[in-house]
Amino acid sequence: MRQKFSQISVVICLCSLLAACSSGPETPEFCSLGKTTSPKKATSRPYQIKGIWYYPQPHYEYEEEGMASYYGGGDIFHGRPTATGERFDMNEVTAAHKTLPLPCVVKVVNLENGREIDVKVNDRGPFVEGRIIDLSRRTAQLLGFEKKGTAKVRVYTLVPESLALNGIDPSSVMLVKALPPPPSLVTESPPPPAAVVMTTSLPEALFEDQEETPLLAAVEPPPPPKKAKVSASTGIFVDVESYANQAEASALSHSLTQNMTSPVQSVTNKGPQPYAVRVGPFPSLSQANLALDQLADAGHLKSRIVIR
Repeated sequence: MRQKFSQISVVICLCSLLAACSSGPETPEFCSLGKTTSPKKATSRPYQIKGIWYYPQPHYEYEEEGMASYYGGGDIFHGRPTATGERFDMNEVTAAHKTLPLPCVVKVVNLENGREIDVKVNDRGPFVEGRIIDLSRRTAQLLGFEKKGTAKVRVYTLVPESLALNGIDPSSVMLVKALPPPPSLVTESPPPPAAVVMTTSLPEALFEDQEETPLLAAVEPPPPPKKAKVSASTGIFVDVESYANQAEASALSHSLTQNMTSPVQSVTNKGPQPYAVRVGPFPSLSQANLALDQLADAGHLKSRIVIR
């Protein structure tokens, strides 16, 4: 009877331990399914528009291709509060999405001309069938479809940038994801240590002609870290055109040098058009945007901002 009671007690203790492990507090940075959970906010709650319910996703990971539109071109939305409480400014680089966590950062690629840009999502929409994202007027200008009104795009979230935007250290999330799974509750007992057999004596010859050595050796301090050299290939650039012929790239580079105040360089890439022309680096994204507008006005509509 006593043995049966002891077995029942052990089972109850194990169940309590399992319940305690499974009911711990959830961390906002890590999802057990391998996705990055977003913090719960007022914008995380389901909402209804025109009789349709929308359910914001609880994680940042997202990628989709579809049609993009823009809003803010002289309409009533300019200056009004967004879903996050910020004031909508049609001249800022922002966007609206129906179910992404707010706020977050996405990469929008115009599949019709190759332009791409990082955009902060801080509003809900578009509530028009067949469209996956609504961009501000400025974003539409930079992506080159303001006059057309819509464009086919690919949208995907930038998880580290989204975490940083919400005050979460991205490195801590990567550390959590890299941790191994917790050990099992039931573990085998370690094997007993091997017996140590001591000899009665050691030959004295082993100790002959051996000098005494200090316990601590002098350790030289490590050399100071070398300062990283800033490469001319890193920074904010505008890629203008790519050619299969090096002479065409050189001609464009020479032409742009006469008209652009920023450095113009010829670079090589992999692919069928390896000779490219690049302008930059620029000290800020705003100056790169000005150069992008200047190039677009000159007819270089395939120009795009790249950050290396």
